[in-house]
Amino acid sequence: MGLKALFLLVIAVLSNSAFSCDKTLKVGISQQWAPYTFTQNGKLTGIDIDVVNLVLKEAGFCAKYVIMPSSKRGFAELKHGNVDLLPAASYSKERDAFSNFSEPYRNEVMRLFWYPKPFLEKLDLQGLLEQQQIILSNSGSYYGPEFTRFSAGEKYKSQLITVPSLRQRVAMLTAKRVDFFVDDELAGLYLIQNNQHRGIALHPYIINNNDVYLMLSKVTLNANERAAISQAIVSNKQAITEIIARYVKQ
Repeated sequence: MGLKALFLLVIAVLSNSAFSCDKTLKVGISQQWAPYTFTQNGKLTGIDIDVVNLVLKEAGFCAKYVIMPSSKRGFAELKHGNVDLLPAASYSKERDAFSNFSEPYRNEVMRLFWYPKPFLEKLDLQGLLEQQQIILSNSGSYYGPEFTRFSAGEKYKSQLITVPSLRQRVAMLTAKRVDFFVDDELAGLYLIQNNQHRGIALHPYIINNNDVYLMLSKVTLNANERAAISQAIVSNKQAITEIIARYVKQ
């Protein structure tokens, strides 16, 4: 082998090793949820996709995205070790029983979206339900202890309805079939603004405000691997903030 050929071989080996990863993790994605997760020009993108790619690369992993039909299906697949990671997760004791949580990587504010009616503006969640308002939410999502308590009871069961798609929730509100839908503030505003749904606004009452984590499999990830992912989040706080800001400006 000549020197030139040997040199090119060495460069190729170094290049391949530079982009290699210790392990490829299956990342469950349950829905199109712009600006967090959506398809653009045939490619999966968004805040959570960019953050997961950054964090896993820093921790020495590659990512393989697996599309799930619903959040509930994603939780079941994580519990059984069929996926390794779920992004955009709020903490709850129920979820903690079958998964580990990373360090938080962003904040999530859950809000009520509606066509404003002045006589309902000062009411909290229970007050709205007492006024027979119908509220849509996403099956499998966590909206805080208050919403969970009302959802679990029988009193408001017929008024708290789950629909798996944000687009469906917006469509049902615009058709005046329901009174409210609950969703992440940024995701709801992003969809409304990009689809020019005029008249829809945020109700003053905040349903929940909490940190968001990566849910990590107890079955397929060991303690060191989970620690590496959390450390990558901590080490890249500024970069994650910049990713979020980039999408918000859009």
